[in-house]
Parts: sequence; C-alpha cells; structure tokens
Amino acid sequence: MSKEQDQIFFRNFSLALGVIAVMMVVFFVVAQFAASDDEAEAKMRSAKVAKVTEPVGQVTAVGEEMEVAVEEVVAEEATASDVASGDVGKTVYEGVCMGCHGIAAMAAMIPQAGDAAAWGPRIEKGIETLYNNAINGFQGEMGMMPARGMNQSLSDDEVKAAVDYIVGQVQ
Repeated sequence: MSKEQDQIFFRNFSLALGVIAVMMVVFFVVAQFAASDDEAEAKMRSAKVAKVTEPVGQVTAVGEEMEVAVEEVVAEEATASDVASGDVGKTVYEGVCMGCHGIAAMAAMIPQAGDAAAWGPRIEKGIETLYNNAINGFQGEMGMMPARGMNQSLSDDEVKAAVDYIVGQVQ
C-alpha cells in the first residue's frame, strides 16, 4: 500500500505543479497584455501633454537695439495702462501695498492706510524719509517694510506715488 500511496502523492503533486505552471503562464501573458496597453497609453498621454504645453511663440533677441526697442514698448504700455487705470499711486497701492497696509488684522504690526494716529509720527519725519523707507526698506519697532514692497519692478516714482496716495488718505 505504501507504493500505491506514493504514486497517488506524486500524481497529485505533479498535477498541482502543472496547475501552478499553467497559472504562471496565464499571469505572464495577462501582465504583458496589460503592460503593453499602459505603454501605449503613456505614449499617447505624453504626446497630448507635449502638444498642450508647446510654446505659443518665440522670442528672438537681435542685440541691444532690440532690447531697447522692447523696453520702450513695455514702458509705453505701462504708462498707457497707468493713465487708463487712473492714479498711479492708487494703482500701485491696490496692487502691492494693500496686501499689508490694507488688512485690518495686521493693524497691530503694520500701519494701515487711513489710520492717522499710526501715520502721524511717520509723516512728521518728513516725506523724503517715507520715500526712502519705502524704496530701500526699513526695520522698525513695529516690524519690517520690505524694499519696494517686495516688488523690485516698481520704479522710484511709482513707489513715491504710492506713498503720496497713502499719506493723502490721512491728511
């Protein structure tokens, strides 16, 4: 009987190994099929992304003359937009300064536009001091005024116009 039991065991064992081998082949084929779809889809997605993110145009620099011409056009457009939008000081205040000087929750640290009590001592120091602090930055007891309100693209005249606008609100 022992020989018969051994034959049954080897037959069942061989059958189990055969089933496992067939399952491995099936899994391999399914994995290859699934991976090939993912690769094709990834290529298609990357092509779509490349098309959507391609540059709209090109910039060609032809030396200093071109740079000067571009700067002149940009300056003309900026001046035109400032005139079209009204007062330069108000425009700069609303675009840059209001982020700190227009938030009532920050009144304990930063003098708010329109607060005569907070601005009085500063105005007494003179308008040139206010201009200098706004242009170059200032570290005071109440906090810090970053140079040009952290917008380095502002010209001195634009910063001065914004200071004039803020001072004009308390006078």
